[in-house]
Amino acid sequence: MATTVDLVELASGYWQSFALGAAVELGFFPILATGPVKSGELAESVGASEEHVEALVNSLCGLGLLRRSDAGYELDPEQKALLDPASPENMLGAFRFNLDLAKLWLKLPECVRSGEPVIPENPHLGKDPDKTRRFVEGMHSRAGLMARGLVPMLTPKAGSRVLDVGGGPGTFSLKLAERDDSLEITVLDLPPIVEAAKEIHAGNPAAERIRFMGGDYHQAEFPEEQDMILYCGALHQEPESRIEVLLGKMKEALKPGGELVLVDLMLDSDRCTPAYSALFQLNMMLMRPASRVYSSERLSELLRIVGFGTIETIEVPGTPYRMVKASA
Repeated sequence: MATTVDLVELASGYWQSFALGAAVELGFFPILATGPVKSGELAESVGASEEHVEALVNSLCGLGLLRRSDAGYELDPEQKALLDPASPENMLGAFRFNLDLAKLWLKLPECVRSGEPVIPENPHLGKDPDKTRRFVEGMHSRAGLMARGLVPMLTPKAGSRVLDVGGGPGTFSLKLAERDDSLEITVLDLPPIVEAAKEIHAGNPAAERIRFMGGDYHQAEFPEEQDMILYCGALHQEPESRIEVLLGKMKEALKPGGELVLVDLMLDSDRCTPAYSALFQLNMMLMRPASRVYSSERLSELLRIVGFGTIETIEVPGTPYRMVKASA
């Protein structure tokens, strides 16, 4: 049962995320990544008030993101990989995308009253080029961190054909291609998404071995005889009325004995827990009211209905996500 103190902390939880978001928007982290910086130097570099900059970096020290010494402020060593823009694991793109989402959450009461999204449906999926780029960068940033736990769980045999459906930035496919250059990998997503993904990965030799295929995966024909199909982070976009058809289409594209790997936020049977997944349902309603966060049990039922055999649900280490593996 929540105590008064718990509720107070819950009610002010946005303070932390907005402090982080302000530091991202003001451009603090590229400067702090270079070494100890005095608050005055930081304020001058970003064109801001020294008093206010000092208050903000002090709060980030309190949150454990920075550390302060006589020499100035710098990134906490344990957070550096996630906050240094030069790090391949940095999450700054994800934090920028979170700022876009934060503005929508202020309109949640309006969404709940009307049952309608508070913005035109999914502007980040191609209708607004700037939002599309931020979305793809944000998803790549998040997926890079998630890949630490997920990619070791993906074990296609050498020479396998792998189809990444709704793959967005293709981050997991890229990691697989870097690990094994014998894989034949196709990433399928909407044309503006795959174009942004190709831009992000330009110059990476592994990305050059991946086929980026532009198309709506509901209508596009899937390449046949796949050994593995990945469907990661897109399940929640689909209403149940379309899921059976989509799962059946995936099964048809797999070789006998091939493997479908679904990764997403999922709920327990009570649809209340985990809390993060229940809150994510609200997040999706703000943009796409037909979206649904599925329970692991319901997803397994749907997979059996379309004829998948062995079904296994696994927690993805270090993340709130679950993986469901199903054999064709």
